Amino acid sequence: MADYKDMFNKLAGKVKDAADSSGVAGVYARGAGRAKAFGQLTKLSLDTNRDLEELKRVYAEIGRLYYEQAKDSPEGFFAPLFEQAARLTEGIREREREIEALKAQALDTAQGAADEGGDFDAVVSRDEREAREE
Repeated sequence: MADYKDMFNKLAGKVKDAADSSGVAGVYARGAGRAKAFGQLTKLSLDTNRDLEELKRVYAEIGRLYYEQAKDSPEGFFAPLFEQAARLTEGIREREREIEALKAQALDTAQGAADEGGDFDAVVSRDEREAREE
């Protein structure tokens, strides 16, 4: 009976010799080099994107500080941008006030329903029916 360990070692040696002679090691080395290069490219791209986002944040902060400093007397091409910023800010504030009013109204409705002994869904359904009838 043959010694399997000896056969395995001979076969492993032949496979290694074949791999070395066929250039598999070179292909592996080139592939590993490319993988390393792509990894480095990815890292550099991520670092660049992170810095670009930070730069946007810094520019926004510079703009916000300048706006706060000069909002009462904008000059030149800043004037229309300041007007646009003021309109947007007022629109945001208006919607925030409306949101708060709706929240308060919803809480009052829920509290009224609880006080009346009804459940919130029943009150909402009743109010929806009344709104459709109007």
